[in-house]
Amino acid sequence: MTRTANPITIRGALVASLCVLASAGAMAGDGKWVQDAKSCAAPEYPRDSLSKGEQGTTALRILVGVDGKAIDSEIESSSHSRKLDSAAQRALMECSFKPQPADAKPAQQWIKTEFTWKLN
Repeated sequence: MTRTANPITIRGALVASLCVLASAGAMAGDGKWVQDAKSCAAPEYPRDSLSKGEQGTTALRILVGVDGKAIDSEIESSSHSRKLDSAAQRALMECSFKPQPADAKPAQQWIKTEFTWKLN
């Protein structure tokens, strides 16, 4: 049976967990970068992955610049679906990051984040 869904249904089918941690190898600086959840849109579930029932967790490392913008990213652990990994990477590179504590001036540093793709 082929499942067809529009983008609204696809997003509704997505149960995601997003976890951001400062990397143990982060460069020294005042404070650390944390993901600004308000700036992050959930990645859209790729239609092909949805129809195949693909699920999994994509773990990424994101290099955050001193301005709080993502500069680069690397897939640290794959969901075992190239399409899910690429969608997570594209979406999370659009996120903004804020200093923790709020008045800190963190250096450029790598953070770890993961996105879990799960169908209901």
